[in-house]
Amino acid sequence: MSHDSILKVRNSIIQMGDYNDRIYLMSLSPEDEPYIVEELVSMAATKDLSKIFVKVPDAHASSFLDNGFEKEAHVPGMFGADDGHFLSFYRSSWRKEHTDGEELDRVLAVAESKKGKGNVSTLPSSLHMRRLGPEDAHALAHLYGRTFKTYPFPVNDPDFILQEMEEGVRFAGVFEEDRLVGASSAEVAADGQSAEMTDFAVNPDYRKVGIAGALLRSLEDDCAKSGIKCLFTIARACSYGINSLFSKGDYEFSGRLINNTNISGSLESMNVWYKCL
Repeated sequence: MSHDSILKVRNSIIQMGDYNDRIYLMSLSPEDEPYIVEELVSMAATKDLSKIFVKVPDAHASSFLDNGFEKEAHVPGMFGADDGHFLSFYRSSWRKEHTDGEELDRVLAVAESKKGKGNVSTLPSSLHMRRLGPEDAHALAHLYGRTFKTYPFPVNDPDFILQEMEEGVRFAGVFEEDRLVGASSAEVAADGQSAEMTDFAVNPDYRKVGIAGALLRSLEDDCAKSGIKCLFTIARACSYGINSLFSKGDYEFSGRLINNTNISGSLESMNVWYKCL
């Protein structure tokens, strides 16, 4: 499973490469703005990457919007007192074109019809859940490698998972005896204000028994106890299951990121959902 490189530009963190054919500004250091905007555009041109995707606080969005970036999603309270925005700059017209827009709209409509209905979050008696630690890294990497043909980050690498754990990412797993059959994570922001609910994977033999709902509820409770107020997810727009999971869990849809992420073998659009605790 290939992946792009994570690099430091000035004091900000980006992911860049041919795999997702993009630059992703993952963490903006405020003192880098506005200079970093031109740098990212220049880097994308040099590498001939077709998209720049940024996650920035509202207070720093105007420098990007004034230079050709477009707002694709908005998350209230992502940075505490400040909202967050996902903005995109398209260098190639094809990257901005929806080829499956009608189907993605149907997925969203089905999900929104289930708004707030709640997820099954009680596991069958044969299964149990616990927080995952370093000793689970290999089993977790195996589950992710089996679930995702491709993924924007190297989640099939135990060393990457260990690094994520060291940086504060919280993983939860569901087991049958000692076999890991489902997992997900909460990536808590460095400022402790928000968490991205992500990396949901369930062994195909164990689907439709409430594992994803139980994982989501567990991670939400974990985050709430830590004082985190904003939860969000970037979900595959084509997936009825994952979009319905968050809609039923009372998350709000806030935008679509077009042709954003190389996942399961090709570039896919992603839906952003959020929930304020």
